[in-house]
Amino acid sequence: MAEIAWLEIRERILTGQLPPGAPVGLKEQADRLGLSIMPVRDAVNRLKHEGLIVQIPQRESFVSPITLEDMEDIYAVRAAIEAIAVVRSCETFSRADYDNLLRVLDEFTAAYEREDARSGRELHRRFHLDLYAIAKSPTLSRLIPPLIDATERYRTMSQTLRGPARQRRAEHLAILDACLGHDAEAARGLLVEHLNRTVKDVRAFLEATSGGTGAAPGDRTS
Repeated sequence: MAEIAWLEIRERILTGQLPPGAPVGLKEQADRLGLSIMPVRDAVNRLKHEGLIVQIPQRESFVSPITLEDMEDIYAVRAAIEAIAVVRSCETFSRADYDNLLRVLDEFTAAYEREDARSGRELHRRFHLDLYAIAKSPTLSRLIPPLIDATERYRTMSQTLRGPARQRRAEHLAILDACLGHDAEAARGLLVEHLNRTVKDVRAFLEATSGGTGAAPGDRTS
């Protein structure tokens, strides 16, 4: 039940149904989902850990603000850690790994082309985690998922700025090709460029829509 609550509340945050600054009341969410308070509290705590929800002292929980500083901090950490992961994955990357990840990439592209954004997000996450899992590092496998989850709102914002799904597919495919060729430096560079492209696009959007403050419009927690 906690997993269901987490998925549903997270989806509402990622799609903007719960915008930055919106209150996340336990009873309201429990009633909407038809669940008891306990699994909803567990889900909200998990979303706090992921950075999607904040608790203001003496007040209820709110959806975290979207800010330029937050995005740049998280993506800087992602780039550093995931660069290590993709370099290690390159060392043992096989044709079977390539074929498996290409299948996920094709499913990811197809999901967005049929406008199934939820499946597209899940497949995008799976692509990156499956790529890094090849490194066989328990530490990296533990650190990376929450970082990806913490940047998902920014990546979602970038979808309308990045062109069609086929263009995003090409970026991911280039990383796979470098891994198949065991070109660790190229894979690292392409991955960092891929992440930084999202930062660049969303930075321009936030600066244009927030009057230079770096905060999303309608941020009620500031």
